Amino acid sequence: MSVSVRFKFSRKGPVRYIGHLDMLRYFQKAVMRSGLPARYSEGFHPHQIMSFAYPLGVSMETEGDYMDLDLTEEIPEEEMLKRLNAVMNEGVSVSRATILKENAENAMALVAAADYRLSISEGADEAAAAVERIMSCKEILIDGGETKRGKKPKAPKDIRAGILDMRAEDGGYVFMRLLSGSAMNVRPADVFDKLNEAAGGKMYCDCICRLEIYAKKDDSLIPLSEADKRDA
Repeated sequence: MSVSVRFKFSRKGPVRYIGHLDMLRYFQKAVMRSGLPARYSEGFHPHQIMSFAYPLGVSMETEGDYMDLDLTEEIPEEEMLKRLNAVMNEGVSVSRATILKENAENAMALVAAADYRLSISEGADEAAAAVERIMSCKEILIDGGETKRGKKPKAPKDIRAGILDMRAEDGGYVFMRLLSGSAMNVRPADVFDKLNEAAGGKMYCDCICRLEIYAKKDDSLIPLSEADKRDA
């Protein structure tokens, strides 16, 4: 009997410059080295049934990203963590394994919002006032993006509704909670650009770290580790 497991992992340091496809291959090899009984697809080119909740941009760190993996047999959660962390390279670690209920949605389909922490190395003294200016705006327009040649440029996009929370914190950090997923996806880099404009271009961000990813349940946000988990 197969079982689906949701792993929560972190990625910090030099490995933050590895692209998403390389991270996917990295985890596939780590699963093989760990000896976990991964379930494979059928056909001429079988592959592990694995998916990531929200692909991370190159140069971003994370303390709370998720990977779903199907196994051919159930293994205790602590044993899965032990096996995977024993083969992880420096900078990558798995902090939680959650066995999912039957017919659970994959993590990518559940993504509704995410938390981020921005490390501000220059202009941190301007952060609190800039955050206040941004949060008092009724609309925040960003470039709508490029279009195919010969078509009209895309209209600017208002992302204000997608900024659920933002605040300056001690130590030169800015916290953001942003809508993510198919309904509305707000990138932290776009929000920082607007924040920097509000600060008169005086701010510099060293690193963006994703802290957590959320699913929506009723009218609340819950961490993906709590979504669709099997009852004890």
